[in-house]
Amino acid sequence: MQKFIWTIVFIMSALVLTKPTIAANENLSKRLSGRILLQVQSHGEAWYVNTANYKKYYLGRPADAFDVMRNLGTGITNNDLSKFEIGIIEYDDNDNDSDGLANRFEQALGTDSENPDTDGDGHNDGVEIKNNYNPNGSGFLPVDNNFAENHLGKIFLQTEQNGESWYINPADKKRYYLGRPADAFAIMRELSLGIADENLSQIATGYLDAEDSQGCPSCQTKDEAAQALEAAANAIMLGSNSAAMSYFTTEMQKAIEYTMNFLDQEGKFTLGNIMLGAELSSSTEAEKTYSTEVYFSMGGYKVPINFYVQKQEDGSWLLANL
Repeated sequence: MQKFIWTIVFIMSALVLTKPTIAANENLSKRLSGRILLQVQSHGEAWYVNTANYKKYYLGRPADAFDVMRNLGTGITNNDLSKFEIGIIEYDDNDNDSDGLANRFEQALGTDSENPDTDGDGHNDGVEIKNNYNPNGSGFLPVDNNFAENHLGKIFLQTEQNGESWYINPADKKRYYLGRPADAFAIMRELSLGIADENLSQIATGYLDAEDSQGCPSCQTKDEAAQALEAAANAIMLGSNSAAMSYFTTEMQKAIEYTMNFLDQEGKFTLGNIMLGAELSSSTEAEKTYSTEVYFSMGGYKVPINFYVQKQEDGSWLLANL
């Protein structure tokens, strides 16, 4: 019998992301230096290729990705940081003044989140940034493309402020703000490049410390049912309909497609985190149940959530509910 348990759904339109796959060559590590890579043939694991040693670092869950990016970052002055164009993505935060810039993004930029025109020049802050104008004063931003070329793919920490983190995207030479774990995951979703497992294996793996290898899915054998649940969660948070559907049974395909089409990014991120927080509660040869609880602050109570992962005839494991 089909088992359905519906979790939190925020009804908004969603974007389906597709990732191009690259071919390998002898200089693959250097060519991909600074890129965020997404395993398109595996379980959607994300990796960052460090510009310092050309090794790939597993980004894992949102909090892990945030920690990796900050640990591999280097200090930069405000003057040098201003030489990069500013990239804008959809952050999981409010935009109080409706200027197209999330509140905490404005805090990092030094603009006023309660005023759509911080410098009072008659132009919206978001519009100014998109056109390389200074939202905090007159004229253009002091962009230096030659300087940017020498620092593609790096992660910078603002030493003259509060240590804000920025990722320099090699594809467009712009800097993207890494405010908190959710932002790091948004960067992974928006800016990652798909890569085949065979090509990824040609890049050496790096670790922040000896214990990190324990959290790397490609460095240890993991339960296949747990892998399927984690992969489905990652695909949902990354907004990939086709990838998410591939981890559910045939009977669930239409339900998953419907859910993905009506979840906004905040809803997808919430659902993915709920799935990642589930732990094995019961197991048979044919089905494994992963359970967690969701707290509803409005009612002040917890709701138990179960995810059922079933073994298929071909030996693979797929989710049978959501």
